[in-house]
Amino acid sequence: MDIELPEFWDFHTDLRLIQRVPEGREYLTEQIDLPTASSLGGVFTATGRLAEAAKDVQWSRLEEEVELIRGAEGLEFVLAAPDLAGAGNQLLHAEGIYFVQDEADISLLGKLRAMGFRSVAPLYNEDNALGGGAEGDPARGITPLGRSFMMSAWRRGFVVDCAHANHRTKAGMIDLALVTGNAIHYSHGFLGEPVEKSFKERGLPREEAERIFETGGLVGLTPHPGFVGTFERHLEEIDYLGALSEGQVVMGTDFAGTNRPGPAGNRMFDEFPGARGYQGFAGRLAEIHGENFARAFCGRTLRGYLEGALA
Repeated sequence: MDIELPEFWDFHTDLRLIQRVPEGREYLTEQIDLPTASSLGGVFTATGRLAEAAKDVQWSRLEEEVELIRGAEGLEFVLAAPDLAGAGNQLLHAEGIYFVQDEADISLLGKLRAMGFRSVAPLYNEDNALGGGAEGDPARGITPLGRSFMMSAWRRGFVVDCAHANHRTKAGMIDLALVTGNAIHYSHGFLGEPVEKSFKERGLPREEAERIFETGGLVGLTPHPGFVGTFERHLEEIDYLGALSEGQVVMGTDFAGTNRPGPAGNRMFDEFPGARGYQGFAGRLAEIHGENFARAFCGRTLRGYLEGALA
């Protein structure tokens, strides 16, 4: 079995960081490059955030990054379902909404939509006005403003992601999705506790993964040594979620975003060495679970979901 690169869809990447590599982080280009990204069916491309900056500074940085991402050679924005055809697609994802600080700011979702964003994650690692971040106050949950933001995002057709929220905020976001009949996702990460403790509440408790599936949402898993320690644990987490719902577990590599190394100093597994390893990983997954599962995990599920969500 050989899954072709245009069949792959990746639920989370940070391509902006390989377009303009930060000083001292040249290793990011080993994880993924633009030619490989443009040969895939599609990727979710995340923008950055300036958690402590004033709103106008955050927004200016966002606009600058969108222009950078839009200029990526060989990649085009996904704005609607017909744009999913072929390869070289990128769906723009706003990760960490620190520029929404009051009810009036929720109208900025309209501007995000017009700029090409189709996916939002209210939280990053730091707390904000919407809720608690993975490395912030574990007692802080989703706020009333955060719930208003989520409801407005769903009404406007955004994919809503709870990755990077702390456990209490993730639970509150999933509660709201279940009560309102909306899907919520966890785009990239792992189950349970991280081996590199500085990631704190970055993972997804297993009971919350089951509840995400109840909303109709997807869970993306990341092959990162700092999260899971061993590649065998990554495979076990795929096994676990696949047994719960084969059609809702997907790949979210976070390539170019996995900056902190694992305990042994490694940022990638030999079994999945960045973008060069997509096809080898798919083949290994097929040997374990069969071709249908491998195709679903590596791209078919995510593309199928987007065909409905972006219609």
